[in-house]
Amino acid sequence: MSQLRRQAVIDLGSNSVRMLIVEADQEGRWRVIDEARALLRLGECLSRHGSLAPLLGAASWLLGSWAARARQLGVDGVAAVGTAALRTAPDGADFARALERSSGIPLRIIGGEEEARLGFLGALGSLELGEGHLIDLGGASTEISTFRDRSLERAISLPLGSVTLGRRFFKADPPTPAQLEAAERAARKAVQKLVPDPRPGLPLVAIGGSFRSLAKIQQRASAYPFPSLHNYQMAPAALDALYQRLARLPFRQRRRLPGLAAHRAETVLSALTLARAVSAWLEPSLIVISGAGLREGLLLEQLPAAARPGPGQLLPDSVRNLLFQLGERPNPSLAALTGALARALAPLLPESAWPLLLAAADLRGVGRRVNFYDRHPETFYLITHARLFGLSHPEQVVLAAAAGYEGPHRLAQSLRPYARLLGPADGALAARLGLLVAYAEALLQRALPAQVELTALVSAKEIALTVRGMPEPPAIPYDDLDRLSAHFAKVFGRRLHRRYLPA
Repeated sequence: MSQLRRQAVIDLGSNSVRMLIVEADQEGRWRVIDEARALLRLGECLSRHGSLAPLLGAASWLLGSWAARARQLGVDGVAAVGTAALRTAPDGADFARALERSSGIPLRIIGGEEEARLGFLGALGSLELGEGHLIDLGGASTEISTFRDRSLERAISLPLGSVTLGRRFFKADPPTPAQLEAAERAARKAVQKLVPDPRPGLPLVAIGGSFRSLAKIQQRASAYPFPSLHNYQMAPAALDALYQRLARLPFRQRRRLPGLAAHRAETVLSALTLARAVSAWLEPSLIVISGAGLREGLLLEQLPAAARPGPGQLLPDSVRNLLFQLGERPNPSLAALTGALARALAPLLPESAWPLLLAAADLRGVGRRVNFYDRHPETFYLITHARLFGLSHPEQVVLAAAAGYEGPHRLAQSLRPYARLLGPADGALAARLGLLVAYAEALLQRALPAQVELTALVSAKEIALTVRGMPEPPAIPYDDLDRLSAHFAKVFGRRLHRRYLPA
């Protein structure tokens, strides 16, 4: 294994402070080994006192304890940035210098455009989108960016966030209709002034805790079956429905909303007001929630260049990161034989399924790290709960089912909880990909890919598979090849006829 490096990144936001520590190798593979977060509320302190000084003691203690934590973990480097609260506070620079002295962590105050750039780098390093808008809705500022061909075109910073908007307008609990209208008017005016060219119809990527909170509320309300926020997609109209629901609730009832963290109850309505203003002006086709943002962008700048995925590489790169996290290596022989079998049966597979097929071959049986005897259901669970990028939620479920394939019946049982998420063809695709990977695995127990050549003739009723370079195995009831061969009739609607020829 190549030499490992441990890197920490810290984001001093206007509402919360977060640290991420990862371990990476020289090939660009990385895994999270620790995380810390705290609700410091720098923006609220600035709004109340006109200064950050009242929080200097708490902030110094917090960063000092995190620095000690990083040293204990053998971190090689720390990159820390401060955002809107530090750049707008009259004592922001002095506050940052005092934190550096007390913690030993160099702290860089970044401008709004740099904040937007880092957020864009983190989000687009985890989403397969070519163009769109991006919003980072923070406590004291909101960054709005536009990108095309996966390159940042423009970035603006709006000096208005969930904390500052709420403190300025929401004096009653719940806010009065007049207060709500005034806040909406101010948000719309600020957005329209700074984003003169809205370019409607593009997807809007949303990063930051405020949007994740809104998505969590909607997921819980709709009993959404997939356990991830990343790449969760919302219709813009969902913001209006949430607003109508939340605007009438007092603080004590907002605190009890399913899916909403208690510390977000005070700012969720002002965040929603800003989100609606941005959505109404940009008129996005959909809103895509990103679980990655500024911290991940800052992290990618510290890691080897190989850690930054290129177009079309998000899925294979996140697969190799998952294997790295689990201490596994992909089996190139299985991938090669799976590919050969898929090419032989190409008429029965959509070309768009190839990335999923190769990922399933790489992840086949990773559940053995948990329990060898239950490795297939454990594989399904690990993949559905993993941070895999470049996939929609239905595609990630299909991948999990394919990599953990045992048979059509077990696959149907695994997919049943996700039925409302999947389309009519998803279950059939998962079964076909899974059977190909499992069958290639069974063939691999008899011969190496370099030794065999696979060809097939596909008719309406039969798949005639020729395996050249491998002697015909003896008839052993219910061995893997025999058992899986019987699955072809149900999965592909065709009986499998095998023929073995010498090289």
